[in-house]
Amino acid sequence: YFGLLLFIISLVMLFYKIEFNLTGNFIRDYFSGALLVHMFGLIFLFVSLILFLHREILDAIIIPIGADIKEDIERAHEAGRYYEKIGKTRYFVISGGRGAEPLPKSARYAIYKELRRHGIKPSEMKIEGKSVNTLENAIYSLKKLKDAKIIGIVSYPQHLNRFEYIINKAKEEGIIDKDVKIEKIPTKQTANEFFYGMLANLKERYRLRHGIKEAEKHKTGKFGQFIKELFD
Repeated sequence: YFGLLLFIISLVMLFYKIEFNLTGNFIRDYFSGALLVHMFGLIFLFVSLILFLHREILDAIIIPIGADIKEDIERAHEAGRYYEKIGKTRYFVISGGRGAEPLPKSARYAIYKELRRHGIKPSEMKIEGKSVNTLENAIYSLKKLKDAKIIGIVSYPQHLNRFEYIINKAKEEGIIDKDVKIEKIPTKQTANEFFYGMLANLKERYRLRHGIKEAEKHKTGKFGQFIKELFD
């Protein structure tokens, strides 16, 4: 957005009207008049082009399966839109143990159909079918993407914050390569998702207080289940 703003400003400055008074001091008029505006316009144009060209192509996008199939389709749609904007993405990982229900109720199939609608090929999709929570979504999906360095994750903002915390923790513990970069791809966030996400983030931090390997031994307890049911 900043690059786009600079680009618009540069166009306005470049089309600024040039006026010279050849009877006066030419050098003074040159640097104090319209050409000075044009010089800054060219600088802004150059910077905006750098910002546009610098945008990094993603190696993969992770789409975690949520609690509702409409939410899953929205995530797939946002992943597809992002793909259309930035160009080639090597893989799309559909992550979650839930979602393998018989057609047409399968969340995986709904995500698959939405990705196909955006022109994404079946060969570009991977299934991570073991995870049952956000911690496992992150760890198991990244293990499927051993060579990937720039990875997008699509979900609502509070959920993305939880992914970010887990991945940073995994880097600290040497579970994930420290060179891996995460790009957040946010969907719209409801009030329920905001408040649930805040509580879930606190729970995740408490759960990971002894490290990820210890946390992986324990599934979501009664407190976590209570929070989930409270906002469903």
